[in-house]
Amino acid sequence: MILFYVQHLLGIGHLRRTLAIAQACLDEGLAVQVVSGGVPINQEMFEDVPVHQLPPVKSADLSFSSIVDQNGLPVTSALEQVRAGELIRIFSDIQPSVLVTELFPFGRRRFRFEIMPLLKEAKKRGTKVVCSVRDSVQIRSNQREEESLDLLSQFYDQVLVHGDPEFLPFDASFSKTASLQSIMSYTGLVDTNTTYSVQTNLQKVSEASEVLVSAGGGAAGEKIYQAASRACALSKRSRPWRLLLGANPAERLKAEIKRLGGDKVIVEANRSDFRQLLSQCAISISQVGYNTVVDLLATGAPAIVIPFEGESAQSEQSARAERLESMGRARVLSEEALSARRLCDLVDKMTDVSHSWFPRITCNGAKNSAMALQKHLE
Repeated sequence: MILFYVQHLLGIGHLRRTLAIAQACLDEGLAVQVVSGGVPINQEMFEDVPVHQLPPVKSADLSFSSIVDQNGLPVTSALEQVRAGELIRIFSDIQPSVLVTELFPFGRRRFRFEIMPLLKEAKKRGTKVVCSVRDSVQIRSNQREEESLDLLSQFYDQVLVHGDPEFLPFDASFSKTASLQSIMSYTGLVDTNTTYSVQTNLQKVSEASEVLVSAGGGAAGEKIYQAASRACALSKRSRPWRLLLGANPAERLKAEIKRLGGDKVIVEANRSDFRQLLSQCAISISQVGYNTVVDLLATGAPAIVIPFEGESAQSEQSARAERLESMGRARVLSEEALSARRLCDLVDKMTDVSHSWFPRITCNGAKNSAMALQKHLE
């Protein structure tokens, strides 16, 4: 049995990646269960993965400076004790052979109140422990990196980096990567969209092709939607702009975006056929989180990316954006430089050039992760 622990705070990328890896394990005949500490989501394609839900918490704002419960109230020591106790109970009931912690110890230090007792219990029982981490982490101080190394040395058997060193090496964000060589391996990027198959034919961009805007929910997403809707209204082209406003957008936001964009703008909630829309659009406008990069590589869509920095100068999206731009696969527009006029001009300039899409890339990180975890069960 493999037990995954994952905590998402703002977006749902961490949870979706973990569910995709867990599903790949199931596909390989491995028994898995997941413990999630974030706000529950619709599991959609991963409904076969058993998920234990801790009392959910999330980030209070874009700064990640504090966490709150599902009612928006500050997390109390009592809630911490409840979560920590529930986590140990689940671990003891399942008695997994392998424990996987997503991101920790490279992040989620705020959750040491429940992760450290879990790691100590795993060590006492002789459970193999694996860190599952995306290709880029928030850049930290030398002291923080040393603390991560110490925890890995004490408790971990392996570090699975869900990336490709040719695309973005882990040492670009974690300077002491050389110290991990004996236990670290790359799995390749993890595709969380298991129903989409890579096609060999390359799309041709036409005047009927849409501009597809997708930035998730929250304040950061709203800024992009507002700029995009105004850019749509400014554009002299007849090309439609489709804005996907998140899983459950407020009616207020939908009405505002429609008013700003006019007749050419299509306003919708997120759609289950997003990859199909992406595979047919003229250009994608989005932030540049991990799953977004996989979407762009898997479909070959040309893109404008706006890295999320938040109020605490997050660095991982900027690193991916710079890499995509250096490869010629995207143009980068910073949050600071974002405006309707700049976005309109950039879209018109990019779509005026007749071109085929980029070659599509298969991202097999989930299956490769499952194979790596299977070795700890042998």
